[in-house]
Amino acid sequence: MRDDTNTRGTPCERTEPLGLVEPCAFGPAGAETTFAVIGDSHAGQLRSAFAVAADELGRRGYALTRNGCPFVRDGRPLPEPTFSQCARFKREVPQWLARHPEVKTVFLVGLARNAATQDPANWTAAWETLPSSVERRVVIRDTPELAEDTLACVQRAEARPGSTCAVPRATALPPDPAVAAAEQTGARTIDLSRYFCDETRCFPVVGGVVAYQDFTHVSAAFAVTLGPYLAAEIRRLS
Repeated sequence: MRDDTNTRGTPCERTEPLGLVEPCAFGPAGAETTFAVIGDSHAGQLRSAFAVAADELGRRGYALTRNGCPFVRDGRPLPEPTFSQCARFKREVPQWLARHPEVKTVFLVGLARNAATQDPANWTAAWETLPSSVERRVVIRDTPELAEDTLACVQRAEARPGSTCAVPRATALPPDPAVAAAEQTGARTIDLSRYFCDETRCFPVVGGVVAYQDFTHVSAAFAVTLGPYLAAEIRRLS
C-alpha cells in the first residue's frame, strides 16, 4: 500500500527559510491572493489537495509544516531535541508570517493527539500569536481515523475492500478540539469528512482509490482527488 503514488505529494517550491520554518510554495506565482497551510504531518499530507485547489482558484500557497508538531500552545511530550525544535518552530511561524503580510489567510490542520491537552484553549492560545496581517483563520477538521489493522484488511479483502474494511463513523470521527476552538473564536471551519464517510461508516477505499497511507494519514493520491472539493469549500467561505 505504501508505494510512491500514495506517499509522495505533489511538487512544491522550497523558498527562503526562517529558522526551522521551511516554506514550500505551490500555486501560481504572482497570484493576488496568498495563503498558508500550518500544522503537523496531517497538514503536510493535505498539501496535495491544497495544491490542486490553489491552481483552480488562482492562489499562491505556502506549506508551513513539521511532523508531530501541530500549531498549539502545548504539544505532547516528545524526546529531545524534537520537543524543543517543535516549540521553536511554533515561535518562528508567526515571525515568518509577519515578514509575509501578503498571507491573509491561514488554514490550520493537525492531529489532536499531538497536543498535550485537548482543551480548545490550547489551540486558541497559539492562534493569538499570529500577526495582525493574518485576517482569516480556517480550521480543517482532522481526517477520519481508521483502525490500526484496516489497511491489512484492505490487502486481504477479495472483494469490496472499502465496505468490508470500513470503520464506524463514531470511532473514526471523535470530537476535534480545533473545531471547538474555531467555534469559540469565530474562526471558519471546513469539514471534508463527507468524502471519506457516509452517515454510519468511514471507508479506507473511496472511488477505487486507497484513501490512506496508514491509519491516520491520507494518501497523496486521494488528497489530489479532494482538491476540487476543497476548492469549492474555500470558494464558499470567500
